[in-house]
Amino acid sequence: MTKRQSIPFILLLFAFLLWLYFKPETILPTLPKHQPNYIAYNVSNVHFDETGKIGHKIFADKTTSFASKDITVFENPKVIIYIANKETNNTTVWQISGEDGILYEQNKLILSNDVWVENLSLDQLVQTMATEKLTILLDQKEISSDLPVTWKGPQMQQQGIGMWASLITEELIVKDNIKAVYLNENK
Repeated sequence: MTKRQSIPFILLLFAFLLWLYFKPETILPTLPKHQPNYIAYNVSNVHFDETGKIGHKIFADKTTSFASKDITVFENPKVIIYIANKETNNTTVWQISGEDGILYEQNKLILSNDVWVENLSLDQLVQTMATEKLTILLDQKEISSDLPVTWKGPQMQQQGIGMWASLITEELIVKDNIKAVYLNENK
């Protein structure tokens, strides 16, 4: 091999060594700080109260749990809450659903995006309620919202901004801008 023939090989070797020396380091993707403990699909949970009766059930299309933060994220959650009346021995059943939900510390559930509250027993003055964000305290069976809320019942429809309700004591407090329509129809 002559000097003339070896020059391209030497230049190629030199270029390769320069490329190795100046080659950018491959940056591996870093994992997020908080990894989920589990991801589950088509979830169904039943929670019992201290007497052994069903307190509430939670259903969701997808559940992601982060134990390090003590939160659980739900997609399309639906909560069914059971309220036992000790005097009449009847049970009132409420269904609360939304598109998104986050459960904090196994008690505070925040539902958002197209939230609906429905009385499945049809035994309360308020039959349905709609808002965009709702907080549920599962142990106390209380619901609240700071956003506009619309609720309907037999022969009435009302609206307001902000509300708090106890499903146990059947109290409802509307905070502001109450508008009501009462119908005189027999249903």
